[in-house]
Amino acid sequence: MNFLKIMSERANFCAQNFLFRFMAPSPELVTVCGSTIPLQYKIFPQNPDNFLNPSIVWVTPRRRHCVELRNTKRFGRKEWGTSKMIPMKRDIRVDHKTGEYFQVGKLAPLTYKKIMEETRLIQQKMAESFGTGTPKDKDVVVLYKGEQKEVPDKYRVIEMDHERPAFFSANLMQKTRDIKEREDSQTLKPSGLS
Repeated sequence: MNFLKIMSERANFCAQNFLFRFMAPSPELVTVCGSTIPLQYKIFPQNPDNFLNPSIVWVTPRRRHCVELRNTKRFGRKEWGTSKMIPMKRDIRVDHKTGEYFQVGKLAPLTYKKIMEETRLIQQKMAESFGTGTPKDKDVVVLYKGEQKEVPDKYRVIEMDHERPAFFSANLMQKTRDIKEREDSQTLKPSGLS
């Protein structure tokens, strides 16, 4: 409404300008009976605030978005991979030996550190036995303190100074499941654990 008013005032101002520029009023009409006819020269305001005030309404939305679309913009969509919500992990278990939490399919952190430390010791012994600059042309058999085993010549024996840890199986190549015997196989514990 305000916009129409301003536009009509501008059109009126342009018409008055045009008329008074080319058709100046005669001096007889200026003074009649001692009173003057007020000439309506209206100077258009140069302040742009009057013109820009209704423009705030131009950018407002005319229709509201539905709740589903607003929530999608706000929280994202899990199916699209844009979800901003942190998903709850439902595969966290407790290791009853150490009392620490771990994710299913992964090792508990303290158990992982123990295994990595043992692996690092084996790697150091392997580096000592093979030496630097020589090719590692043989497979390795690791024997711990107190273990006796006949090893063929194609294997290199690595002897550790301490006893085998309880978590370290004697035969790492042993299968935990016997799939060929039955379809409904049951899990077997590896032998040789101390």
